[in-house]
Amino acid sequence: MVENIKILIADDSDLMRLLMKRFFTRWLGSPVIVEMDNLPSTIELLRQEKFSFLLLDINMPTGDSSPDTVREILNIQPDIKICMFSGNNKAALEQSYLEAGAIGFIEKDENMSAAMEQVIKEAFS
Repeated sequence: MVENIKILIADDSDLMRLLMKRFFTRWLGSPVIVEMDNLPSTIELLRQEKFSFLLLDINMPTGDSSPDTVREILNIQPDIKICMFSGNNKAALEQSYLEAGAIGFIEKDENMSAAMEQVIKEAFS
């Protein structure tokens, strides 16, 4: 298990945040997990606190995350690992987010457990 990991989950769905917390805990032991439900508060928190990993929903009621959002976050925290999390079509969007600097893209209707495990292994191996 990797030690001292601080994770930020930014998703407007309470259920998705709970599910993702369980995945992180299963594969990382006892990470510090912080939850946000909107993009503006997420960006503000990233300006104040350092995180190892950000799971970022694309569509939230107070603002959508674009590839430019990924670039903005990486300007704030160059070492953070960002994984996009969305119900949007992965095939249509994934490449633009990866080119912006995200390390992964998990579609909410795919096998999220296996996809999350793969991203976690890539991020923390």
